[in-house]
Amino acid sequence: MPVEYTKAVGDTHCCVFGRLLFRVFEEVVLHSMRYRDLIPVSFILGFYVTLVVGRWWASCHALPDNADVALLLATAMTGKDIRSFELRSRVVRYVNLTYVLLFRHVSAAVHHRYPDVQSLVNDRFLTEREKEALEEAETRGCQDTKWLPMSWCCQLVQAAREEGYIDCEGDKNALVNALVTLRGQCGRLLAWHHYNIPLVYTQVVTIAVYTYFIFSLVSEQYLDESRHYPRYEADLVVPLFAFLELIFYLGLLKVAEALINPFGIDDHSFPFLNILEDARYSAFVISHTRYGEKPPTAHWRPGEEGRLSIMEVGRLPGPEPREDSSLESS
Repeated sequence: MPVEYTKAVGDTHCCVFGRLLFRVFEEVVLHSMRYRDLIPVSFILGFYVTLVVGRWWASCHALPDNADVALLLATAMTGKDIRSFELRSRVVRYVNLTYVLLFRHVSAAVHHRYPDVQSLVNDRFLTEREKEALEEAETRGCQDTKWLPMSWCCQLVQAAREEGYIDCEGDKNALVNALVTLRGQCGRLLAWHHYNIPLVYTQVVTIAVYTYFIFSLVSEQYLDESRHYPRYEADLVVPLFAFLELIFYLGLLKVAEALINPFGIDDHSFPFLNILEDARYSAFVISHTRYGEKPPTAHWRPGEEGRLSIMEVGRLPGPEPREDSSLESS
């Protein structure tokens, strides 16, 4: 080889070095073509995308919905007196408090908006006495206080049944079952947040795809057909199908990278703030509005003043006599 190289350089014109370099380039192209398909990129990428999309889809189905609880409240507690209004309002508020405590844990956007418990007090998700109850539970060793409001909901439903604001045991059981189901949805969402896809999966797939991209970039170069290279099939001067293959592979990788974290703050994440605001206000209207009547005028949006206020919770107040007058006439 050194002798042939010396002869080629010694008796030819100035373009001989370009020919020699092109000969090496052809060998690199053939070598890349030979070993490119050893990377099972379709299997690796397909497994990874399936895993990411499956986790994203399961997290989407685990998003809690308080509409069932609001509908059951509107059906089971039909009283128009102040006590019925307070019971329904507090159950809805505790469900929403569970929402915001959960979303603060899983969503960076919600945690940024509500960084501490005092911010929840300022936004009227809970009262000072309820804040003290949560803090006292933490001092007694309760590491997961986000489920305490659901316990308060079940206690309120039981109290409403004992006071006669829920007519039958079946309605009470349906409400409790709806609350337990809602807590299960919140627990599944929390589990999907805790158990992430291992980082090594992402690293292996990213390295495999970009390595395949580099090998394809070299191996799809156009060679001289007159030399009859082994296992070489001439394609277009512009390798169209190779470009399409790379677009599909890189596109799938970008899709997986966008969906791998649905709990972030980018455009591809779940809109937890919008979900929280919608759940907070729609559940109140659903649980209090009666057919043919206007929605309630109590202060249920922050900053709005109304004629009724929700009582603070320490100990559940005792039974009160029913009032025949409606909220509109009180």
